[in-house]
Amino acid sequence: MRAGLSAVKFFAALLLGIYTAVKLVFSELWELIRGLGRAAAWLFREFTESIRARHRRNLELQKEVRKARKKDKQTYTKAVIHFIGSYFFGEGGICYTAFNYLLPVASFAFLIGVIRYGSGLEYGISVQFNGREIGVISEESEFDKAESEVRQRISLSDSRTYLDFDPKFSLRIVSDSDQIINSDQLANKMLEASDEELTEAYGIYINGNFIGAVKDKAPVEEALDNRLLSFHAEGNVTNISYRDTVEFAHGIYLAESLLDQKETVKMLTSSVEKRSVYIAQSGDSVVSVCRKYDMDIDDFRKLNPSLENTVSPGQMLFVTSTESYLPIQYVIQVEALSLLNYETVEFETSELNVGARQVMVKGVAGEKHTTYEITYVDGIERSRKTINSRVTRDPVVEQIGIGTYAAHPDSPATVLTGSGQFGWPVKGGYVSDPYMSDRNHKGLDIAAPGGTEIYAAADGKVIAAGWNTGGYGNVVQIAHEDGYQTVYAHMSAVLVVADQEVHRGQLIGLVGTTGQSTGNHCHFEVRLLGVCKNPANYLNTTDFAFADKKQDDEDGQQ
Repeated sequence: MRAGLSAVKFFAALLLGIYTAVKLVFSELWELIRGLGRAAAWLFREFTESIRARHRRNLELQKEVRKARKKDKQTYTKAVIHFIGSYFFGEGGICYTAFNYLLPVASFAFLIGVIRYGSGLEYGISVQFNGREIGVISEESEFDKAESEVRQRISLSDSRTYLDFDPKFSLRIVSDSDQIINSDQLANKMLEASDEELTEAYGIYINGNFIGAVKDKAPVEEALDNRLLSFHAEGNVTNISYRDTVEFAHGIYLAESLLDQKETVKMLTSSVEKRSVYIAQSGDSVVSVCRKYDMDIDDFRKLNPSLENTVSPGQMLFVTSTESYLPIQYVIQVEALSLLNYETVEFETSELNVGARQVMVKGVAGEKHTTYEITYVDGIERSRKTINSRVTRDPVVEQIGIGTYAAHPDSPATVLTGSGQFGWPVKGGYVSDPYMSDRNHKGLDIAAPGGTEIYAAADGKVIAAGWNTGGYGNVVQIAHEDGYQTVYAHMSAVLVVADQEVHRGQLIGLVGTTGQSTGNHCHFEVRLLGVCKNPANYLNTTDFAFADKKQDDEDGQQ
């Protein structure tokens, strides 16, 4: 009951809270609506006050007219005239009200008309020299351009040409008869205003700089075009053009700035040979530097008599290059094959004896094809841009194995020079009976104290583990790749089970003398497709022998 009562109290309190919140919201909304209503009523009263005042005045005038009617005719006439005058022309009357409303509207309409009229007019800046107008320009910057152009045109003058570059500007409305001129036209008019001898010609500009004028530009343009057409470069050449921008501008020029057309063509198509210093880069050679500057090797060696056959990065070399008055620029697209160096990693492996180091996977360099766009100026490379690059062969990482297989004979005198495919299986020991010997021995006996550790000679799978009734005693037989098997017999203990995967150097048993055995040793066999092979041909202990001998030598020196 207490739980039920608490629940009822909780829900009652919740409902009361919701009711209070709703009531508060609606009360605030009601107050807001009432406030808006009062504001609207006040605005209505303010906007209609003049109308109501006029209505009250009309009622008063009507009363006066009715009173006057009861009197004489003259009084009545005056009252009617007063009523009409007040109705139309009095304060709050029709004319008074219309004037108050129509005057702002008319003023606004007049302002819009003035703005529209003014915006439809075209204005210009009048430029005056020596008291007279020489032209109308759209903005003052046009004069700055014209002034700069005029200064260029008179820069080649030998005489002391003087022009007043301090004109007067005024803003005025442009009429239909006026014409807005540009900076070039203004420059012509400014020159015409001078006292110098002028002529109509074509100005020659290189990268915007004035170099002179000619009467006829056609022969000059033709000579420049023919030079480009006759240009030859080896390879896939594109975008042959002059490095510098050559422009011809028709206008008024000083007569003394005129150039002879033949001399102009000769100057623009001329070239000179100059000597400069080249700083050798990485990968440079005598041949590559000569090719870069289109030089003969004999001429290159004459300029650099102390140069050896090789070029070192940072070395200063004298070269000659041809520099044209107008250098020719062109682009050649080339493809280059480059090698990607492979990485070398080292890893520890039980496949190798301790101290052995061997390349397990040979590294192979990768290949990358890159397409370049090389920009030449007068036959000399100036820039190089990569268009695309793709790796056609990934590099192969070179893997170097560091031996960790620690089992080896007790004495360095036990030297086996086999392939090393299998590791020495016992931690110590020596060869007590070789393969075959004088009793058709099928394996290699490795004598060692009882309990000495025996390891798997290579990775493989255990196919037999335990007691053998054929004289091997406790035996482990492991299958390896390519049909090989190894056998470890006469163990005192077997530490693996059949079907177990083992790796080279893994502990599989302990030396013993079980089965047909006369002493503690490990009988080790190597079989290929079931046929016993000489284990010595597969064991290599030279690394251990060398390591032990080296350690002995160091101990002797100490």
